[in-house]
This record gives sequence, structure tokens and C-alpha cells, in this order.
Amino acid sequence: MSKRLTSTIAGAFIFITIINILSRGLGFFREMLFANYFGMGHTFDIYLVGAVIPLTINVIMLYFAQNYFIPAYNKVKTSDSYQPGEFFNNVLNLFALGSIILSILLYLFSESIVGLYLHTSNSVSYKIALDIFKIFLITIPLNSVISVIIAYNQAEFEFKFPAVSRLLLNLMIIVVLFFFTRKLGIYVIPIGFITGSALQLIYLFLKINLRVKPSLSFIFKKKLDKSIFDFTIVNILVIETISQMYLLVDRYFFTEVNEGGISALNYSMILYVLPVSMISIALATVIFPKFSANIQNKKFDELNKNVIDAIRANLFIFVPVTFFFLLYGNDLIRLLFERGKFTAQDSQIAFNVLKYYAVSLIFYSAYSIYNKIIYSTSLIYALLMITLGGIIIKIILNFLLVHSYQQNGLAFSTSVSYIFLFLLSMLLIYHKIPGIKQSVFFKELVFYLFNGIICFFIVEILFSGILRIYILQDLFKMVIFYAFFLLNLKLANHGSIQLAGSIIRNLRDVRSI
Repeated sequence: MSKRLTSTIAGAFIFITIINILSRGLGFFREMLFANYFGMGHTFDIYLVGAVIPLTINVIMLYFAQNYFIPAYNKVKTSDSYQPGEFFNNVLNLFALGSIILSILLYLFSESIVGLYLHTSNSVSYKIALDIFKIFLITIPLNSVISVIIAYNQAEFEFKFPAVSRLLLNLMIIVVLFFFTRKLGIYVIPIGFITGSALQLIYLFLKINLRVKPSLSFIFKKKLDKSIFDFTIVNILVIETISQMYLLVDRYFFTEVNEGGISALNYSMILYVLPVSMISIALATVIFPKFSANIQNKKFDELNKNVIDAIRANLFIFVPVTFFFLLYGNDLIRLLFERGKFTAQDSQIAFNVLKYYAVSLIFYSAYSIYNKIIYSTSLIYALLMITLGGIIIKIILNFLLVHSYQQNGLAFSTSVSYIFLFLLSMLLIYHKIPGIKQSVFFKELVFYLFNGIICFFIVEILFSGILRIYILQDLFKMVIFYAFFLLNLKLANHGSIQLAGSIIRNLRDVRSI
């Protein structure tokens, strides 16, 4: 019997991955336009400083809504005394009202906040950063409401509408960039985000499940169940706030790096997180409700299988990507960004940063999965301590490395912190959650790395003595590298091949979305 694509885990993962590729592809194209119009110059550095706090809050709200709402909503559905629709509206009101109050407070203290990050006597630069900061504050209430609606859809295993809404967001930003950049200059970016967020919110309101009618009345008709709405929400908010402080910490060192250093961190990080956002976060998003349901129903064998499959799929993708970034990242950056005001020198600076980020890619992508498992349990306080340890390591290393290594030091401190988060979260999961067996991560990682090294030497031997063609040769090398990587897995009859085959078979069984 055929099923809708998004009604199964494999089908939902495939659908979200496809939509994520389209959405992140548009988002990446948006960043390419930023590079073309603004390059790695002083103005773009100023924009990044002015925008960082509002944009960080928006990301915090997105993950906070998911990580709080989905487990709490699953509890609500098993409770006889509390209705899911009522819970949804109360949380929606709470996020909307709280975000409005937060935006007002940030506006009132905007001059002091921007001054804290922008250590400059240049009044023009300060005014640009302050204006961008104030404009972006409008997006906070919009994205807070969006975050709750997205979390509700995911809790109901409805992944299509949130994915499509992100597609609309990036599409609208690109349209605004194309038509208004010359007229508005750097201010076109925050205006594009406001327009895109408004379109995204309208779409989600129109498409929300009819079983729940969203209401922004700001009136709580019934007190929230204390077993559902408790101190956990504070812990989750603190965790998500700390997790998103990495950009804030780096922006603080704006005057400690060379001009364009903050922009180099930005462009490199965009490339770094692109595959994570397309694949790992898509996988974690789909499996998170299952993790939560498995733990609530004590189906630990099924949970263990989901964890192993997720980690294998993650390594299958991210080991080759790590090799690509380390070996061929310069040509990737040149191909993607080097045009307009983005120069060849900018490409080299960004590539140097990317290499320091890339050493943690495998671990960070796996952490995005472990993080969801922990959120499905009662181990929130332990995750809070791990997250706090990670940001402390980041801050200490920033101070130690920035003077000698500039933006490269800031990137390396991020990688060390991400590896710490991965290791501690893995130890927590495999020691505290019953039924989850010993981790296969390092055993699988050694095999994949060995395979990657062999493929690298094969490719270098094949291309030795061949005249190098600008960019095209390294792109072709990546194709050959991955072909040999897959061939070796097939010859070894590795489990990841069977896993990929099962996903493809699920896709073939589906006739429509």
C-alpha cells in the first residue's frame, strides 16, 4: 500500500532533505549575492556586528520552541486534564508576548548594546550598526510565533509546511536583494529579512492543521499544567541561548582581527554549516519526535536502532565532505563566492578559516543528533552543564588565540568547543539512557577515515602530471574521490550501503507527496 511521502520517517527525511537543499540552496545563493554586492569589506563587517544579536535570538527561539514544545506536547497528548490545542495557544501567546517585550527592551538599550560590540570612534559605522540592529528587532516577534507553529507541525509529524515556509523566506529575501540593493545599500538585508519573515508567518497561519486554531489573544484562559510547564523551560532557554553565543563571542573581537576577518568567519561558517543544515538537522528534525515518543513509551530497542542508523548515515555523508573542505575548500570558495567585490585574496583568507572549522565537522554534525536524544529525556540539566562548559572553552581559547592567529584562532576555538560538546553528550547518552548500547561512532569513523585517505591517494595518483585547469580539475577530483569512496564501501559490503538502499526503496514505494 502506498503512503504519503511525509507519513514515514524515511519518506519525511527524504522530503525534508530535498526541501532543505532547495531552501538552503536559495539561502546560499543569498549569501553569494551578499559576497557579490558587499564582499569582505568594512561595511559588511559592520552589518555582521549590528545584526548578530537579533539574528541570534531568532535562532534561539527556533530551537527553543522545538526542544521545549515537542516533548511537552507529547506529554500533553497523554494527559486527560489538558487539551493540546489549548496548550499550543498558551505557548504561542507566551512566545509572542515575551518576544515583544524583549524587542522593546533591546530597543531602549540599543545604543549601549551596539557600543559594547563596536569599539570604534567612527560615527558613520556606529550609526549603520545601530540602524541595522533596530530594524532587525522587528523580526524577533515574527520569528518567535513562526517557531512555535513550526514546532507544532513537527510534533504532529507534518514536516512539509515548515520546510516550504523556509523556502519562501529565502526566496523573498533574494527578490528584495535583486530589486533594492542599489537603492538601500546594506540596509536591504534587514528589510529583506522582515519581508521574508512576514510572508513565512502568513503562509504558516494559512496552512496550520485545522485541529488547532491559532489564537494570539494574549489571554491565558487556563493555567499551564505544572508537570508540563515547569523549570525545564528555563533550562532549555539557557541551553539554547548559550549554544548560539558563539557568533556573539566572535563578534566581540571585531577590533582584534584584520578588516574582513569577521566576514571571513561568516562566509566560512556558512559553507561549514550548509551540509549540516541540509542533512544532519533534517535527519534530527525527523527523528526527534520519534526519539521523544520512543522514550516516553520505553521502546529502547527501537531507539537504539534509530540512533545507530542516524550516526551511520551521518558519517556516510560527512567524512567525504570533511575531506572536500580540507583538500579542495579553496576552489569551492572561489567557485561560490569569488565575484563582484569578493576577491581572490578574500577566497584565500576564507579558506584558511574553513580549514580550522572543518576539523570538527564530523563531530558537530553527530552532536546535532545526540542533542535531540538528550532533549527527549530528563537529562536537560546535564546538557546545560555540557553546553556551559563548551562556551567557557570557546571564550578562553578566543582570548588565548586571537592576538596570534586572528580569525583563524577564533575558528579553531569553535572547533575545539564543538568536539567537547560531542564527546560529553555521547558519554552522557551511552551511560544514562537505558537500552542504548555501546557507541559505534569511533569504530565507524576509523573505517571511513581510512577509506577517505585511500581515495585521496588514488585520486592524486590518477591526476599526477596532468596540467591543472582552474577550479574544474579540483571539482572533478571531488567527483572521482566520492565515486571511489562509495565503491570501497560497496566492496566492503558496509552497513551504510544497506542503509542507503533501504532509504531508496522507501522512496520508490511512495507515489505522491
